[in-house]
Amino acid sequence: MIDTARFFIGLAILAYASYTDIKYREASDILWILMAVSGIFLIFLYPDNFSKIAISLAISFLLGVILYFSGMGGADVKAIWAISILRPVSEDFFFIFPLNVLINSLFLVLPLPLGFFIYNIYKKNVEFPYCFFGYKMKANEAKNKFVWAMEKNGKKSISPKKDVDLSLYGEKEIWVTPQLPFLLFIFFGYITAFVFGNFLSRIFSFF
Repeated sequence: MIDTARFFIGLAILAYASYTDIKYREASDILWILMAVSGIFLIFLYPDNFSKIAISLAISFLLGVILYFSGMGGADVKAIWAISILRPVSEDFFFIFPLNVLINSLFLVLPLPLGFFIYNIYKKNVEFPYCFFGYKMKANEAKNKFVWAMEKNGKKSISPKKDVDLSLYGEKEIWVTPQLPFLLFIFFGYITAFVFGNFLSRIFSFF
């Protein structure tokens, strides 16, 4: 029952956060505060293994700090922290639930290069390796989209160039990569972690 409550609280909050991330590439801090408060209430209402909870919270906090300084968005990091309070531990062998969510989220991102490649084949813009990391778009259209340039001063790169003034390129087609609404992947990572557990552990279980 307690896990069912946690599941639906997280599902509702992450679903709305994903919607705002897709539409605006941001999510309100109120959502994470609401999730965290709900988690604290449930922890004290149904006390569990506090040593495991403490370990999970500590690792999740440290992981969030590392991810933030590695370039992950603030809302994504706050989501991981809030999830760590809502459901710190799971029944899996690897019990740190927020890390399971993150691992599953990253697994769900893995098919994207193949998707870009297929799209670029359709558009006849096959240029390696850029066709695996983005697509071509007119610069004057790109400046109004949630994308980053993949080229600057005539030099292309698979790394996004966040400081490029797209208006300088006018009608020219340039390579761009989307600003991923990663909360959407966290949303599905959360669901799959609840239902299937850690994808990585599942894969290793076959060996």
